[in-house]
Amino acid sequence: MKIHEVKCHVTAMGGSWLTETVVSNPMSIYPEYFERRSSWYRTMSAGVVEVTLENGIAGFGFIGGAKGSAASQLISEQLRDLVVGKSVFDTELIQEQLYRASVFYGRGGLAQCVISGIDIALWDAKGKLLGQPVYNLIGGKTRDRLKTYYTGNDPAALEKFGISDMKIAIPYGPAHGEEGMIENEKIVAEARRAIGSSGFIALDIYMSWDVPYTLRMYDRLKGYGISWLEEPVSPDNYEGYREIRRKIGAMVTGGEHEYTLEGFRRLIEEGCVDIVQPDIYRAGGVTGLKKIAALAKAHHLKVICHGIGSPTYHFLISNGPELSPFCEYIDIYREATPDWVLTDDPRPAEGYLTLSDESGFGYTLNTKVFSNGEPVTPIW
Repeated sequence: MKIHEVKCHVTAMGGSWLTETVVSNPMSIYPEYFERRSSWYRTMSAGVVEVTLENGIAGFGFIGGAKGSAASQLISEQLRDLVVGKSVFDTELIQEQLYRASVFYGRGGLAQCVISGIDIALWDAKGKLLGQPVYNLIGGKTRDRLKTYYTGNDPAALEKFGISDMKIAIPYGPAHGEEGMIENEKIVAEARRAIGSSGFIALDIYMSWDVPYTLRMYDRLKGYGISWLEEPVSPDNYEGYREIRRKIGAMVTGGEHEYTLEGFRRLIEEGCVDIVQPDIYRAGGVTGLKKIAALAKAHHLKVICHGIGSPTYHFLISNGPELSPFCEYIDIYREATPDWVLTDDPRPAEGYLTLSDESGFGYTLNTKVFSNGEPVTPIW
């Protein structure tokens, strides 16, 4: 079945607790930017690729990076013409050609986010064409539901979803000195009191600490039973990852901001992480993540994807529970608009997330948000 058209839908993103509260990030070292991410994210826009087949079936894929307007231009100026006319089943060929065609300016970043969105849309279209959920096309479900952990700064929200495990979006970093360390510890202590001794606590550091600060902060927090430190340093600081992993008693995780198989090869083979965390909207969609998961499995590492949404969960449920024992749920709707760009958005109940058996990823475009001009809840 040939691909008839490829285009990108774009709408504005609004704010949420992730963008409008103090959450540590790479720009936190600058006083004018540390209070909220939106101060340096500037304009955020959601982009959704629509791939239409010659029989009218449409597949949709979200584009990571919160720069939908730029992604749309990339598709219209170059990538569309490399996809139209090919078979929807040629996902390997299409991904390889798009990567090679964009390598002179890409090799990751926005270009790879767009390639990921196209790939996700192709898999959605394939599933709809065959009348099958995508997880059946990539190995089938390995269990009926996914155990879920919560990412956020509000331990009280765990009860709403029946979740007992929490990853804290840590608020302070090296620029905030001893006072910031004290505040970080208060948040971790509150989370431990809320979830008790049985649930795990992980820290989402979002590339914002350095090695000395990480070691000091971990020494301060290790008594709270920290399961892992996520993205403690810049994704380019592979030696920093290795040093932290050698010196602390918790796991080190990363991969949210790796984009290519080569990047994940370094992360894995150089002993940087205990858990690999690719983002399906950045690291090549389903086609890319299948390769990353195989590499991780060969090195006896777990794959716990960063992010939410049906494509992420379809991929994880097709992995065995030994490789991918649980999934992440980010409470993107807290302090944000209730609208999202796609119509299906699985949410956990009683600590687990269940997927439908609808064809494709079980969603379509939420046309309302593109017609009324209202900002959608942010995720990137």
